[in-house]
Amino acid sequence: MFELIVRGGWALWVILGCSIISLGVALERFLTLRRADVDAENLLNTVAGKIDTGDVAGALALSENTEGPVAETLAIGLRQLMFLESIDKKPEEIEAGIVQAMQDHGAHVIDFLETNLNLLATTASLGPILGMLGTVVGMIRAFGLISHQENISPSAVSGGISEALLCTAGGLIVAAMSTVEYNYFVARVNRFALKVQVAGTALVERVLHARYRAKSQANLQAVPA
Repeated sequence: MFELIVRGGWALWVILGCSIISLGVALERFLTLRRADVDAENLLNTVAGKIDTGDVAGALALSENTEGPVAETLAIGLRQLMFLESIDKKPEEIEAGIVQAMQDHGAHVIDFLETNLNLLATTASLGPILGMLGTVVGMIRAFGLISHQENISPSAVSGGISEALLCTAGGLIVAAMSTVEYNYFVARVNRFALKVQVAGTALVERVLHARYRAKSQANLQAVPA
């Protein structure tokens, strides 16, 4: 393997560097997304149950002690809920405030989940370019040797042609590998984004339902027998 890289010339060394960057980013993103991947449905049900019983502080503590973008977004919404209620905001203002807070945080979550994915996209597009450049340089070298020799033999031009072909193969391999990795992680980020959106919508619905039910019970108790 090392001999092939040496024969491939400088372009193949750069392509090898791109492959190392691609693998490093893929490993880092895989571990990060794995830690962030929690059972969003179970977490949401547990949080909603606490909200139904009026234990907003308990729901907030549960969200803060759980890793992942869904839990972080729920915590943002619950903190906003407690703050707006503490200053006696109207129900419609509370709803709008929770939605806005979670939407703003959702943008930061997506930005975090997409960290370094631009490097994968870059290596995917740079690999074939470097391969083509190495190929061109190798062919120039091969034809240069041909033009300076009267008796042409296969061994005289094999070095340049070998360099050209190795660069082409290396660039295509890196491009294919990076493209697969990039598409895989983009799909996972999109799934996370959907989970965050669904969790935010469900949280608002449960909060409004719990507040409406509490208000209805208070009105019933206020009615004289």
